[in-house]
Amino acid sequence: MITNLIELRQKVTEASTALQEINDFVRDNPELDRYSKVRFPRGFLRTAFEHRSNLSFITDRTLKHNVSYALMTHDVLRWLTNRTDLSGQAMEMVTKEAVCLLGSVCESISIYPAHHGLGRGAGFGKRVNRLVEMRVIEEETRARLEWLWGKRNQEHLIDVMFQE
Repeated sequence: MITNLIELRQKVTEASTALQEINDFVRDNPELDRYSKVRFPRGFLRTAFEHRSNLSFITDRTLKHNVSYALMTHDVLRWLTNRTDLSGQAMEMVTKEAVCLLGSVCESISIYPAHHGLGRGAGFGKRVNRLVEMRVIEEETRARLEWLWGKRNQEHLIDVMFQE
């Protein structure tokens, strides 16, 4: 059990060294790849049940399950950004994936409550405007959702004007 910062740093160094050694060995011996799985730390990822318990406002069972699984995926991406030294383009791609995932979750939630007239027929912007009009969300939330949606829409590779 880790009890202080010195022990934490020592364990991080040991784990990092062991992971690198495993990676290097399996790279040189790919036939042993199936023996190289490292146990993902328990307790960081919230369960689908935990996520669903926070989604009481979603009454559609299928949507609630799909959103809970998307949020579990987001937890995995959050673990990568919080517990590894991933950086540069790789970190940007993980962050982009997380943003796109959350944008898709927001889109799905904005479509679902058809009893508010927010079904698929309107675009995301119109649905968000309707939520403001209905006083379900505030203006600041609309601005944040519009930013998120704009970032999410940058996921289409054919439309990204990036060249290195």
